[in-house]
Amino acid sequence: MRKAIFWDFDGTLTYSGHLWSGSLLKALGPWAESYGVGLEALRPGLGDCFPWNPGGQHDLKGPAFWEYMNARFAQIYTALGLPLPLARACAGRVREIVLSKSSYRVRPEAAGVLAVCAYKGWRNYILSNNYPELEEVVERLGLGRFFSGYVVSAEVGVNKPEERIFRIAEQAASFPSLIWMVGDNPIADIQGAKKAGWHTAYLAKPGASHAGAQVTVENLSQVLRYL
Repeated sequence: MRKAIFWDFDGTLTYSGHLWSGSLLKALGPWAESYGVGLEALRPGLGDCFPWNPGGQHDLKGPAFWEYMNARFAQIYTALGLPLPLARACAGRVREIVLSKSSYRVRPEAAGVLAVCAYKGWRNYILSNNYPELEEVVERLGLGRFFSGYVVSAEVGVNKPEERIFRIAEQAASFPSLIWMVGDNPIADIQGAKKAGWHTAYLAKPGASHAGAQVTVENLSQVLRYL
């Protein structure tokens, strides 16, 4: 029997803190202080700018992803008072920061859990709303050897929780008989996977609700109890 586990990336396998707002702030360098820009000022502009947001451009993939995002980042900067040439220059630096290994911390139990899953006969995959270079970042973080494949929104032009991306994932895994989705987002990961008929494990912060998932865990090691 073919068995597959699809793992979300950021917030599930890794911690990145304030990945996007933090990267925009770093890209400003000394200009952040000059224009009085901090994380709180950057966050509102990011609320609807990603393809996976309700107001985002949902079908972006490949180079079009970063072209669109750079334009949106420049808009955020100009709204905070930066002149357009400077805003565009800073926006162009965000990608390098986001793709840097130093922007992420791998959960301490992640590698061990992925290895045990593989030992038990499960195939691990990543299913993520993310940029097209995600596989490269996973390799840099030392996790690439555990995965049989990747389904990334900016490669397929579809985003969680749309049912179509889960069907694409099933095809990528050669239509396994048993599928789990492990993720930290109640809507994108849990509701989307449930609608597709998958088993679901919600990685929740302590005290959080179960989000409608079959299983709620507070660390990745707890997922092994249910496999």
